[in-house]
Amino acid sequence: MQPLALGDPRHIGPHRILARLGAGGMGKVYLARTPDGHLCALKVVMDDLAGDARFRARFAREIRTARHVHGPFTPSLVDADPEALVPWMATEYVPGPTLKEAVASGGPLSAESLIVLATGLVRALEAIEEAGLVHRDLKPGNILLSPRGPQVIDFGIARAVEGTALTRTGQTFGTPAYASPEQIAGADLSVRSDVFSLAGSVVFAASGQPPFGRGRPADVLRRVVFEEADLAPVPQGPLRDILAHCLAKDPAQRPDAAGLRRRLEALPTPDAAHGWLPPPVAEQIERSREQSRRADAGEPLDASEDGASDTPDRGTAPPLGPDYPGAPAPEPPHPLWRRRPVAVTTAALAALAVLGGGAYTLTDLPAGADGGGGDTAADTGTHPLEEAFARDDTGPDLMAVDRLAFSPDGELLYAIGYYALSVWDWRAGELVGVVDPAPRGAGIGGDGSLALAYDDSVQIWNDGEDSPAAELGGDDDRGFYALPVFSPDGSTVTALAEGSPDAGRGYFLQAWDVGTGETAFEVPLPGMLTDLEYSADGGFLVGRVSGPDPDQSSGVAVWDARTGAWLHRFENAEHLDFALPPRNPGTMALLQGPDRVSLVDLGTGRAVLPLEPPGEGHDASTDLVYSPDGSVLYAGVDDPADPGGARGSAWDTATGELLHDGELLLSDPVAVHPEGEVVASATGSSGPLLILDGENLAVVDELS
Repeated sequence: MQPLALGDPRHIGPHRILARLGAGGMGKVYLARTPDGHLCALKVVMDDLAGDARFRARFAREIRTARHVHGPFTPSLVDADPEALVPWMATEYVPGPTLKEAVASGGPLSAESLIVLATGLVRALEAIEEAGLVHRDLKPGNILLSPRGPQVIDFGIARAVEGTALTRTGQTFGTPAYASPEQIAGADLSVRSDVFSLAGSVVFAASGQPPFGRGRPADVLRRVVFEEADLAPVPQGPLRDILAHCLAKDPAQRPDAAGLRRRLEALPTPDAAHGWLPPPVAEQIERSREQSRRADAGEPLDASEDGASDTPDRGTAPPLGPDYPGAPAPEPPHPLWRRRPVAVTTAALAALAVLGGGAYTLTDLPAGADGGGGDTAADTGTHPLEEAFARDDTGPDLMAVDRLAFSPDGELLYAIGYYALSVWDWRAGELVGVVDPAPRGAGIGGDGSLALAYDDSVQIWNDGEDSPAAELGGDDDRGFYALPVFSPDGSTVTALAEGSPDAGRGYFLQAWDVGTGETAFEVPLPGMLTDLEYSADGGFLVGRVSGPDPDQSSGVAVWDARTGAWLHRFENAEHLDFALPPRNPGTMALLQGPDRVSLVDLGTGRAVLPLEPPGEGHDASTDLVYSPDGSVLYAGVDDPADPGGARGSAWDTATGELLHDGELLLSDPVAVHPEGEVVASATGSSGPLLILDGENLAVVDELS
């Protein structure tokens, strides 16, 4: 809980605003006092959503339905105004931490508390189901803990925020670590999808880890679909068996809410006299109650108390009034860019299953595993993901961003994702525009040129021109292009290419001479690429390969950039990433485990300097990036349960010394300004982008 900033409203509708509770992908949340004297949590929709007529219609529909959700484990909807200039909704205030916060600060819950948690959650799902809703985003961050049991929040809102059409199959996509396989596939959802997410949340409560591990969204989603959850932290016994049943890949094999409740209620529960919450959580609740009392009384608040949001606030938003949410920014001069309303589509949501612009099809993964490529098996059927990937109607949202990059002059920030490329004036904190039609991926050249990958070609756009300077590729036997990158001198562009369905869908690394359009080389791959980069001198190409068999075909690969010859491959199935320095082209930083980072010689493949490992208790690193002079290596992290709370590290690359030990607000992906002025970081799959001071890495702005 934090005191109100200068720009925060003092009244919203009939409710008096007392303090700020936090912020998220949908908007800001305030503590408010209702006219009849009750406390409520009032959520105000962000500007972009407020201006989206489709969102307003969905938001109003979900609110009407949510009014019928009643029960002891779902905070009641108090009031809402979806027709207001800035829509808002108010729910019963629960003075307790989220499950994510409680486990982070106090550790996993006891075996008895896990049973109470699971029982309360399934009763909440029953209440939500009776109202005709599916939660769609049940996760530790949407579960509040209170003495009377867990409280499930934000039910129904996921569809309002993330869907595009009420009639579209597979309308929404939840948080990757807790999404069900059918959500990933874009199939119809039922309460059994929420049961899957419920089980994953209980596993987190038992271990502090998501059920399918941490890492890049694409890797997590692949494990959700193909691998089994890690239930080892759950005590052996009936509860573990029940959770395994709930985590079945086929929703038909899972229990429904009623069946799950009956099984859970047959298990022993803790003595009610001692409560179900561990002492640290009970203390957090008492502190929250004291903070709310002080806010209501107008007394000063200590922003460092538990419950304060980790999400920064720019403090410059005008109060709610006739001019809110502000005038639109002027049209950008670049012919590629245009402004349009934010519209989150199913294609963008399904795109969380990809990195760097390339998609994998769940029924037709590449088969080669020896580093030499080879044909893949013919199609055995069309998976729903394939249809989702084929759509190109994604709006300029931040949902699928997996790469951030500054323009060469440092004035613009590109947010690059699968079928989404938005351009930001980071100094002004404004969205400049979006590239339309949206490409599968983009590369930025040293002179500001853009390489945009589409299904049929890679287009080269020079700054200020109103048509492509060149179109590369266009072969009939290619299904799509993705991940384009410029060589340092701009003479060559290399990209991931997928074979057409008739060609067996093999993956290739393809390079072109930009001046002539001729293919320089073509290299078969054992899987798709999820990252690609040139060394500073243009002599090496380094990429991250994600194959169908992680133990044999996945890894960081190094090629000779002149011939495409394979040089090395570094393997690790769980945590693997790399970064190339700007001034030492013969080395790279290599991540080969959650906390194992080394500087590696690109010519020999041998480690030349192991970096000091971070201390225990921090999230696993997933994204490496150098400072402009190469003296510092930053590591962003990816926490699927609460990405905005993730903490990264930094090293001195000359000595390997750890400069920052898991204390930086750096979440994958990360980008460093070309002059080191600022560092840009994501806050999860759909949250705002953070701008950090280049010297002390303090948050100075937020792009949303």
